[in-house]
Amino acid sequence: MAVFGLWLFGTNPDRRRLLILACLAGLLSCVVIVAWRQRSLGGCRSVSEVARAACARAVDEMPDSTLETASLPRVLPSRRGQQLRGLAWVVGIATALLGILALALGAPQRSERVERMHAAGAEFGLATAEKISDVRRKSSRGKDPYTATVVVRLPGAEPVSSVVRPTTNQALRPGDKVSVLYAPSQPRLGAVAGDERSLGAELRGQTMPAYLGWLFVGAWALSCLGAVSHVSATFGFRAYSRLGHRDRAVRGRCVRIAVRFSASGREPMGGPACLEIQTDAGVARFHTNSGRRGIPDVMEGWPLWLCWDALRGARASRFSPSRTPAALVFDNGLVLHGMMKVEEGRALDVGGVSMGKRDTTLQADRPLRLFDVRSQWLLYVEPLMLQTCAVVIACTALLTFEVPDVLRWTAGIVAVSGVWAVSGFFVDDDASRKRGTKE
Repeated sequence: MAVFGLWLFGTNPDRRRLLILACLAGLLSCVVIVAWRQRSLGGCRSVSEVARAACARAVDEMPDSTLETASLPRVLPSRRGQQLRGLAWVVGIATALLGILALALGAPQRSERVERMHAAGAEFGLATAEKISDVRRKSSRGKDPYTATVVVRLPGAEPVSSVVRPTTNQALRPGDKVSVLYAPSQPRLGAVAGDERSLGAELRGQTMPAYLGWLFVGAWALSCLGAVSHVSATFGFRAYSRLGHRDRAVRGRCVRIAVRFSASGREPMGGPACLEIQTDAGVARFHTNSGRRGIPDVMEGWPLWLCWDALRGARASRFSPSRTPAALVFDNGLVLHGMMKVEEGRALDVGGVSMGKRDTTLQADRPLRLFDVRSQWLLYVEPLMLQTCAVVIACTALLTFEVPDVLRWTAGIVAVSGVWAVSGFFVDDDASRKRGTKE
């Protein structure tokens, strides 16, 4: 975000480049630290290994006598960390993509001629056309502006001529006025055709015109709204750290971890997992943001409490949400946050328990552990992803320098592709699918 802001609003090219490179160096050091930390923890593991280890710790730490008799607690581990991580990830990916696109489109520094005039105190003025040649339209459609090579006399006490190539709506004639940028104190530096609209941003040291910069800001603001929508659909806005009068709970057991298959029905697809919970009132589907390998098969058969927010979507208005925050409280102390369809929650109301009417003396105060495999991404992020991050950072640094257009757009395309690859790691945390299949 610092790189994005500096590139759009910084006006000192040298200082801007220095600060951007410093930010990118700090980001690269974070990648190196993550790689070093992962190696110190024993290297990269699969998502399945991390998930099974978390379940094994919970089973080992919980006495066997509590597995079938655990009561429903009032306080749960908060999902706020998951919400903030999802929000930061979507905003971060959008900022990286927009920042790289802005770097590719913008100009890292003033042209050499404009730079000399800027140092001499450049101003905009009207010069008089003296000789006109090479008049042509910008294309053959007949309605495009004219371009020409014009010898102009710069304004000032000392008559100085300069050659410019203006773009005008009408063909120029000798004696017409042409808007130019020049240095009144050193008119022999020449002039550049243009006005405040076409050359103002470059003269001030900006990387792009103001309107284009604000378009990027608007796109970034829209991405923030998209991130909020993503969090609302995936987790809701509640921290869900305390069960209150708006919540209901039902006793159940995890019977199956649903798998989405491809159209052929042979290959399992990635994406969030769905747990089928068998209760006395029927089967409920519990949706998580973890991939299929983030939910170990050992969970099947575990007794649990299924809790959900019965108020969200209860009014059934036109804009009511279709899913409501829910949580699985396993008898061994694991808590898994997710979402459940509002319609399924209503179907379970008959066999559910209202937390507002429940006797608080029956609620146990027992240790709980949040089951969130994605919070342990450091253990299973692929080294290839870290290498991709390093390549993206290097390409971004290259875009801060004046390089040929072919190299510039090549670096931009490589950087954008790298960001998409890294974003896929979070969207589908079955990145180690092949390695997990071999297991």
